[in-house]
Amino acid sequence: MSGGMRGAGVWRREAPVERVAVAMERWTPPAGRGGPFEIEVRTGKPLDVLAFKGTDLGEVRDYAAFLKRSAQALYGEEAELETLASCPACDAAQPVLEEAFRVFGVAYHQCPACGHGFVGRRPSAAAFARHFAASDDHAAIYTDSEAAERRIARIVAPKLDWVLDLFRRHLGRAPATALDIGAGGGHFVAAARRAGIGCDGFELAEGSRRFARETFGIALDNADFRAAPAQPVDLVTFWGLLEYIPAPRQFLRAARARLQPGRGMLVVEVPRLEAAGTLAQIAHPEGVARHMDPSSHINCFSDSGLFSALVDTGFRPVAAWYFGMDAYELLVQCALVAGEDALVARLAHAIPLLQAGFDHGRLCDDIIVAAVPVE
Repeated sequence: MSGGMRGAGVWRREAPVERVAVAMERWTPPAGRGGPFEIEVRTGKPLDVLAFKGTDLGEVRDYAAFLKRSAQALYGEEAELETLASCPACDAAQPVLEEAFRVFGVAYHQCPACGHGFVGRRPSAAAFARHFAASDDHAAIYTDSEAAERRIARIVAPKLDWVLDLFRRHLGRAPATALDIGAGGGHFVAAARRAGIGCDGFELAEGSRRFARETFGIALDNADFRAAPAQPVDLVTFWGLLEYIPAPRQFLRAARARLQPGRGMLVVEVPRLEAAGTLAQIAHPEGVARHMDPSSHINCFSDSGLFSALVDTGFRPVAAWYFGMDAYELLVQCALVAGEDALVARLAHAIPLLQAGFDHGRLCDDIIVAAVPVE
């Protein structure tokens, strides 16, 4: 990640000196983007990461090798690549793409205005759509039938509870209808329906749609969300979607078209660039098995970039939640470099403590933001 002063796209924040689990902060955007905004900020999310990831580094190596092959196929010598002319997040012009780092030989760049991280020379949107629609392997982590209920209980349910609490406090009622875009195996759609919300989902990958049908009895739509009939709903969610999307601002505008001011909410979860997990992977780019993977995560957001994209497309941010898996990632990368497969298991007891520090210090690799539409 490049250093130095950022340009005109950087936001400022006023926050309590001491870190607490939940705090009100004032976020001030660059000139021309309105504000300031009062943001309810939460940090930390307890998770037994080893219950999902385990300690078998053989699986990590195999998946990293698969991702490397995928990246080589997407970005190889015969690939037709497009060069971005503007930042996917803040839309600032990019007359010169300065390389920040490489993963699997693919260059990531960092917007000099807002700090957003992105692959600057990439396949077309159509090529990516074909890639994800045909790849069951990329979705394998979300289509494990044995872990389906455990994923809902430990990962999805806490997020849904957070969303419902925010929705009630900001809009005075519970959401009746929802759309989950990039729904994966349908876990959030299933959890929302169990909570009494009329929730539907969009998903391109056939393997994920098949899993949702067989596991939850849910039929996910494989149409382009942006072109689908814009029937209004109360809630739109992007759980880990915008990092895959060549033009994330288009999806934000499509979400805005589905939501009415004073009646709706958007919730976006994205990976963060300024994170300990990112640094661990940059230091060992051939061992990446999640997060900074150019065959899927072509965007990795800065806070300034994400908030700029939201405000520019008609939203007012109201809350943010910081957490991640950086401690696990750091141990995994250290174990891979050292060739000590037992290292993760031996130091697993330290993961919750380390991760709490990363979360509260805003060095975590994940953020969820809730925003409401404005006129």
